[in-house]
Amino acid sequence: MATIQEALTIALDHHQAGRPAEAEILCRRILDADPEQATAWHLLGIIHAQAGLFAEAAALLGEALARAPGADLLRHRAMARQEAGDLEGAVADYREAARLAPALTDAALNAGILLERLGRHAEAREAYRTALTSDGASDGGDARAATHLGRLLLAGGDAAEAAIVLEGAVRADSTALESWYHLADARARSGDVRGAEAARRRALALSPAFFGILARAPDSGDDPDEAARRLGWARALEPQRPEPLCNLAATRLRQGRLAEADALYTAHLERAPADSAGWSARAVCRMDAGGTESAEADGRRALALDPAAEGALATLSVLRSRRGDPFAAGLLHRRMRRLANGSAPAGDDDLDALIRATAEAMPFLAEASHPERRNAAARSFNPHLRVRHHDTETRDRITTFWSGAPLNAGARLALRSMVAQGHPVHLYSYGDPALLGRVPDGVRVEDAGTVVPHHVYDLCVRSAEIRYFSDIFRYAALHAFGGWWLDTDVVLLKPLSFGTGHLFCSQWHGLDAGHALVGDAIRAPRGSVHMRRLFEESMRILMSGSDRRFGAVGPLLLSRYVLTGPGRDLLDRVLPPTVFNAVDWTEHSWLAEPGGRALALLSDERVAGVHLWNGMWGPGGPPAEDADAESVLGRLAALHDADASLSALAMRFHSDKGPRLGSERLGHHYTRVYDALFAPRRFEALRILEIGLCRGRVEGWKQDDVPSLRMWERYFPNAALVGADIEDFSAFDGGRVTTRRVDQGDAAGLRRLAEEDGPFDIVIDDGSHASRHQQMTLAALFGRLRPGGVYVIEDLNWQPPDVERPEDRLTLDVLRGFMENGRIDSPHIAAAECRALESAMGRVELYDSLSELVGAERMAGLAVIHRRDGTS
Repeated sequence: MATIQEALTIALDHHQAGRPAEAEILCRRILDADPEQATAWHLLGIIHAQAGLFAEAAALLGEALARAPGADLLRHRAMARQEAGDLEGAVADYREAARLAPALTDAALNAGILLERLGRHAEAREAYRTALTSDGASDGGDARAATHLGRLLLAGGDAAEAAIVLEGAVRADSTALESWYHLADARARSGDVRGAEAARRRALALSPAFFGILARAPDSGDDPDEAARRLGWARALEPQRPEPLCNLAATRLRQGRLAEADALYTAHLERAPADSAGWSARAVCRMDAGGTESAEADGRRALALDPAAEGALATLSVLRSRRGDPFAAGLLHRRMRRLANGSAPAGDDDLDALIRATAEAMPFLAEASHPERRNAAARSFNPHLRVRHHDTETRDRITTFWSGAPLNAGARLALRSMVAQGHPVHLYSYGDPALLGRVPDGVRVEDAGTVVPHHVYDLCVRSAEIRYFSDIFRYAALHAFGGWWLDTDVVLLKPLSFGTGHLFCSQWHGLDAGHALVGDAIRAPRGSVHMRRLFEESMRILMSGSDRRFGAVGPLLLSRYVLTGPGRDLLDRVLPPTVFNAVDWTEHSWLAEPGGRALALLSDERVAGVHLWNGMWGPGGPPAEDADAESVLGRLAALHDADASLSALAMRFHSDKGPRLGSERLGHHYTRVYDALFAPRRFEALRILEIGLCRGRVEGWKQDDVPSLRMWERYFPNAALVGADIEDFSAFDGGRVTTRRVDQGDAAGLRRLAEEDGPFDIVIDDGSHASRHQQMTLAALFGRLRPGGVYVIEDLNWQPPDVERPEDRLTLDVLRGFMENGRIDSPHIAAAECRALESAMGRVELYDSLSELVGAERMAGLAVIHRRDGTS
C-alpha cells in the first residue's frame, strides 16, 4: 500500500461490502505498522461487535478512544458495553457522549433507559430531561424522551406533571400509541376523566391495535389492579367486545376474588352462551370456590359445545380425581393429551380400554392421591402374596443393570441391601467395571453384552434413553437366568421370600399413561415364556420405531400384557404398590424429609423394599450419604452401618442386651440375635411389649433410665412400645412409649396387661427371671401374640435366689421338653393353657448369653419362640 490512509480506505470498503475478515486483516496490518491509528481500532471494534463479541469490541473501542476521544466512539462503546452486560460502564459512556455532543438526543435517552433498568429512577428522570432539552430534540427525539419521562413520573405518583410532559410528547409525534396510552392514564389519575377518554379514543382512531393493548390478558408480571383498570378502559371503549370482560374475570380469579370472577363470567355468558371457553373458565372458578356440582355442570356444557375444550377436560379430570375416581380422571386426561398432540400416538388406541381394565382389576388405585389410607385399601389385593419372614430357603439371584457414570450413593446403598438380605447379586454393565465406582462387596459384576448385544444398547441410547434399554434388558436377563430383577435404586428391607413363580409390581400414579404395572421388581422362572414374549415385543417396538416414549416397552407394555393381553392369567401374581413402591415417584422428595410422611408409608408389614426413584433426583441421584438422619434416606443408609447397628444402639443407651456395658463389663450380646431376627421388620408398625425395665436392680443401681426402651424406640421408628415393670416408670411415658406397673407374680395383672395393651407383635420377658414368673407370663401373654409374632425370654440361665424355689421347674427345661416332644409341662400353667400353648407355639430357638457363657460357662441364656402364622 502506498499509504496507511489508502489501506484504511480499502479496509472500510471491505467492511461496507460485507467482507469483515478481510477488513480485520488490513486493520491489524495497519496497527502493526502504526498502533496510534484510532480509525483502525474503531473499525476493529465495530467488526467484533457485529460478530457478537461485545466484551472484545468494548476493549478495542477503548483503544480508539484513548487515541481520539469523541461522542460517536463513546456511543459505540456504550452499545458494546450494554450488550456485554456492563450497564454501569454503558451509562458512563452515554452520559459523556451527551456532554460532549448535546445534539445527540439518543445518548441521554439511552442513559436514562439503562438507569431505569438499574433501578436508579431519579437519575433516569434527569437523563430524560436532558434528552428533552438537548439541541437535537426538534427531530422527534423529544417524543420518545417525553414518553419515558412521563411514564416514570406517573409510576412515581406525579400524575399532573406526567400529563404535561406527555402532552408535549403527542404534540411532537401525534401518531405514537404509547404516548397516548400513558397520557390517558395520567389524565385519568389527575381527575381529567374527559381528557382521558379523549386520549383513548384518539389512540383507537389511530390504530385498532390500541384496543388489543388495553384488552390483553394480564400476564404473571402485571400488577392486577393496573390490569383491571386497563381492562375497564377497554370495556368502556368497546362495550360489546368480550375480551375485556373475560380477561377482567381471569384477573379476579388470579387474585382469588372468586365471587367477582364468577359474576363477570356469568355476565359474559349471558351475552355469549355459545362460548365454550367461557363455560370452561367459569367451571374452574366454581371448582376453586368449592362448587363441585356447578363446576361439573359448566364443564359438561363446555364439552357439549366443543368436545375439544381442553380447559373443560382438565377441570373435569380434577373433579373426578377429587371425587375418588382416578380412572375416569385418567380417561379425561388421556383425551387432553390426544388433543394436545393433534392425534393419538401410535399404539395408544387401546389406552382407554387398558385404564378401564385396570379400574376393574385394581380398584384400590382409586386411593392413589390419599397416602394416609391407600395401603389399607390395597390389603385385599392378592393377599396370598406376602413375604415369609422366617423361612430358610435359598435366596433367588438378583439381576440388575447400571450404565454410564460411576455408581451413585443410592445405587451403592441398594446393592448393599440386596447382599445383606442374602441374595446373590449380579450387576450387569457394558462399561469397564472400574467405571462403576465402588461396587459393594458381594456384588458380582458381569458383561451385559452376554445378555443383549451392545448395538441394541447403542440404538436405545441414541433414539430413546437408557431406561428404555433397561426395560428390554430385564426381560432377556430374566428369561436367561430366572430369579429377581431389581432396579439399582431399590433398597431391600426383607429377603424376597414369596415362594416360586412370576411376580410383578405396581405403582400408585401413572395410570393416565397406562403405567399401572412397573418393572422395578419382577420375578420369573428361568426360561419364562412370558419374559420371552415381552422381550420379543419390546424389540419389535424398538426396531419399528413406532414408540420411543419413556415406558413404551416397560410400564405400558407390562400393563397391557398382564391386564388386557396374553398375560391375563398372571393377574394373581401382581403385588400391590405397597410392597416396593409405597412411596410413589410423585412423592420421592419425601424420602429426604425428616420423619413424617414417607416413614409412615413404610410401616405396612407388606413393604419389602423402598424404591428411591433415582431418575427423579437429577444426575447425582438421591442424597443417600448426606441425608438427614431422621429421614427415610438417612435411616436406610444407617441400616448397614456398624455404628448404627442394634449392638451400637445398645451400647449408646447403656443396655446390657448389647456386647458391652461400659468399658469393663461384658453384656449379654442378645442384640446379635435380635438384629438378625427383627431387621426385616424394622420399619413396620409393630406393637412391642418388654417386661422388666429395671437395670441393675439386684446391684442397687439408680432407676433413672429405660435403656432398652430407648434402644427399641430408635431401632423401630414406627413401633408402639409398652414397658412393664414392678416399679413405676411412668415418668418416661410419651411419644411412642407407654409404661405399665405390673407384678409378674400376679396372674390377674398379667392377663389385664394382655387384654388392655395387646395384641403384640413382639414380647420380651426381661423381668424377674424367676422360673414360675416366666412361665406364668408366657401363659398369660402368648395368646395375645399376633400370628407370626415372636416371644422372647431372656436370661434363662440365671434365677434370683431370693425368689426361685427348689420345687420350681426351670423354664429352659420346659422349653426343651417342648422342642423334644411338642408338650408343655409346667406346674405353673394350667392343663388347658398348656394345650393352647402347644397348638400356638411354632419353633423354639435357643441362643447363648455372651456374659454368662464366658463368666460362668453356662449356655442357652435366650429363648426365641415363634408363634405359628396360621398358614401351616
